[in-house]
Amino acid sequence: MEKHHGFIGCLLFSALLLASCASNELVEKTVVQKKAEIYYGQGTNDLVKKNYSQALVNLLKARDFDRNDSQIRNNLGMAYYFREQPELAEKELLTAIKLDEKNTDAKVNLGTIYLEKNRLKEARALYEQSLQDLTYQNQFRNYFNLAILNLKEGDRKEAYELLFKSIKEKEDYCPAHFKLGEMYFEEYKFQQALSSFIESSKGTCVSEPAPHYQQALSLISLNRFEEARIKLKTLVEKFPKTPFHSLALNQLKKISEELKMQASTKSFQTETIKESKTTESPNF
Repeated sequence: MEKHHGFIGCLLFSALLLASCASNELVEKTVVQKKAEIYYGQGTNDLVKKNYSQALVNLLKARDFDRNDSQIRNNLGMAYYFREQPELAEKELLTAIKLDEKNTDAKVNLGTIYLEKNRLKEARALYEQSLQDLTYQNQFRNYFNLAILNLKEGDRKEAYELLFKSIKEKEDYCPAHFKLGEMYFEEYKFQQALSSFIESSKGTCVSEPAPHYQQALSLISLNRFEEARIKLKTLVEKFPKTPFHSLALNQLKKISEELKMQASTKSFQTETIKESKTTESPNF
């Protein structure tokens, strides 16, 4: 099975902190705090739009005005990460946690950086700390990350359980459905894989090509070639500037070759039957 982890890579991270960066809304903000908040908001919007360079510029300015705000440090850490500076990202996230031990988003984000570096023990410690935060609204993401961690450790059974918990927390959390689809596919459970990939194409992932491509592969494995062909043609039309365009074209070519081979084999078998001599049954 072809892997496309780019689809879920960024989704391992906790949601960006979009709330006001003021630690206490009841306290009137100083001019400096207001400036920090303005740059924080602009930088966070840039992150959401994936304009990471500009996000870094604005969040650095926000930090200059308020170095002790945990939320600024979390989002700055994310800006560094997406600009491929994991060491600086780690430093900012550690600072965010030091400034506010209740910043669960920062813990999950730092845990994910550790997960990518295979620092699994440290990642697990942060994820398990996050499980203790009963008010944390992104717990579905934490369960998902723990599932990925367990897969790295070879515990598929626990990974399944955690993915089911993730979906229970947030029914339309598409990365969990997608990962379940990958796991089912690896185990040749193609119908279950197809169902999971269909679910993974909903919600926030509706515009992602990967779930549709994996649906097509599942349909091919189920010998449902015409349905697969329709799905692949849709991919070619809707996602011309992505790697899935060429992948879909390649699969369409393979389907055509497979159908031709099947037709040829069927024709050969028919001719063989026509040419074979009738043999009378022995009269015992």
